[in-house]
Amino acid sequence: MIFGFDARLMSVPGGLGRYAGELLRELTEQNPSDFFVVLVKKIPADFPIHQNIRWVETNIHWYGLDEQIKLGRLMNAQKDVQLWHTPHWNVPITLRKPFVMTFHDFIFEEFPTHDKTVRGFLNYKFKWIVWRTLLTINLYRARKIITISNFVREQILRRDPSAAKKIEVIYNGLTHLPPAVAPTFNVEKPFFLMVGNSYPHKNHAIVLKLLKKYRAQISEHFYLLTHRDRFSEALQKTISDANLSDRIHIVFDASDTTLAWMYENCKALVFPSLSEGFGIPPLEALSYKKPVVAAKTSSLPEILGDEAYWFDPTNEATLFEALLNVDKQKIFNESVLKKYSWTVAAKSTRNLYQSVLY
Repeated sequence: MIFGFDARLMSVPGGLGRYAGELLRELTEQNPSDFFVVLVKKIPADFPIHQNIRWVETNIHWYGLDEQIKLGRLMNAQKDVQLWHTPHWNVPITLRKPFVMTFHDFIFEEFPTHDKTVRGFLNYKFKWIVWRTLLTINLYRARKIITISNFVREQILRRDPSAAKKIEVIYNGLTHLPPAVAPTFNVEKPFFLMVGNSYPHKNHAIVLKLLKKYRAQISEHFYLLTHRDRFSEALQKTISDANLSDRIHIVFDASDTTLAWMYENCKALVFPSLSEGFGIPPLEALSYKKPVVAAKTSSLPEILGDEAYWFDPTNEATLFEALLNVDKQKIFNESVLKKYSWTVAAKSTRNLYQSVLY
């Protein structure tokens, strides 16, 4: 069978890029008799060489008009493709072939990311309406919808109960990081680690509130490994203005080897997000046998089960209490990680493809 896969987001750091790259890697390795036509911004140099991939390079960016018109035409032009998989909700409206889509979360609706100007608000509101309309259309058009947690599945069903028969929950896998290499920057120990982008819903501001209130009782430093963008730079300025730069340290665009070292050497991972469709960093931390201090919200209780020190993400006092409990050495049940495998995710995805075509 011949499948199309829109892997342009593979070049993006974070969850969407990880999902596209890891799933494609497993699909192509597990199914050598299948053929994959793969859209990319640039052919990845670190991707295994397979005879069953035809790379199609395109400079068409996501979330724009060109994507909706020109990318759809490009996908339609791949005449041999029987089924497309778009690992996000941004399926081109001009795509005329059957497709499967993966839907990760409703965060773009729940947590606006416009700037504070009137123009910024109006621009975001226009995009929000377009995106919401496109999502509604694509949920209807998709032959099958993959979601990454039951939490997201229920969110979709509250919006569109008729989608129930099309939705399948396929959990993300756990990616094993490369061997740890000590960072070139100085690290103050002991420290708590935070990992992820700095969008408002990630709720890193609660750590500022925590230290303003309990600084004298907390000896640990906090390190945030994130990507450089306007959100992380704004957070860095807020930390500086609050005179907390000596306790909260932002590390931009760290390598995976540095990330592995930080996991190995941290006291615990702190994950205060207000909303997650899945949540990869907590599982990574658990794989290093590190405690996870997590916000009890959205999909996180489903994914982590009993393997976290929970707190209310709107209340820094509960975060303080959870951090104190880390020293009590909760016993980690490794079986929680066995549910999250990219090998299993790819097998389930391939079975879903087949159910569409036959």
